[in-house]
Amino acid sequence: MMSKKRTLVSLILNIFIFISTTIVIISHFFEEPGVLIRHGYETFRFFTTDSNVLAAICSLIVAVNDICLLAKKTDRLSFPAVMLKYIGTVSVMLTFCTTMFFLVPLFGTSIIMGKYAIVHILTPLLSLVTFAVVENIYTIRFRFVWLGMIPMALYGAVYLTEVVFIGEQNGGWRDFYSFNQGGRWYVTLIVMLAAVFVIALLVALFHNQMAKKNEAAQKTRSDKTA
Repeated sequence: MMSKKRTLVSLILNIFIFISTTIVIISHFFEEPGVLIRHGYETFRFFTTDSNVLAAICSLIVAVNDICLLAKKTDRLSFPAVMLKYIGTVSVMLTFCTTMFFLVPLFGTSIIMGKYAIVHILTPLLSLVTFAVVENIYTIRFRFVWLGMIPMALYGAVYLTEVVFIGEQNGGWRDFYSFNQGGRWYVTLIVMLAAVFVIALLVALFHNQMAKKNEAAQKTRSDKTA
């Protein structure tokens, strides 16, 4: 069970994630056409955008649960809401890791400057902190780890179809992530699937470790007041 203080922290951070992400996404519709985004809706071609939108929606769902907790309409966060937050957190942490360890060395730090710092760095880290440190009332069992891989697998299937099977010359997408360099998309696919599995596992382990610490702290306080 979450204390009132932790519930308030969860509510504030989740609302911040939702609002800041919404502002960044909307801003794409008011920018001058660029090389990669000529029209605002094309931002949804990028996993960065899609993962952040998913995380924002999941954060909003948890925020609604937080409000219900504060209003005493329920006594704990719902398990489905926490699992959705887990899926969203894994997705944006994949965005964070891909950005920091692959895209920044490839394209430079411009992709993490300004508003892009929100979707590439801030939202992923805040999602991780809220999920693992604040909303740690359940244990994420190993059999649920694969759920965190679903968004990347779905996006990967679309990206592979647009970039490789259709191709830019036939109306598909440009290989803006450079995942098909030298025609080795299959190598990237294996690496990305392995990466998202490791991230999903590490996020679950971090969450579970913090849950154990929280449970132990609550037991200690209970023993002292007994």
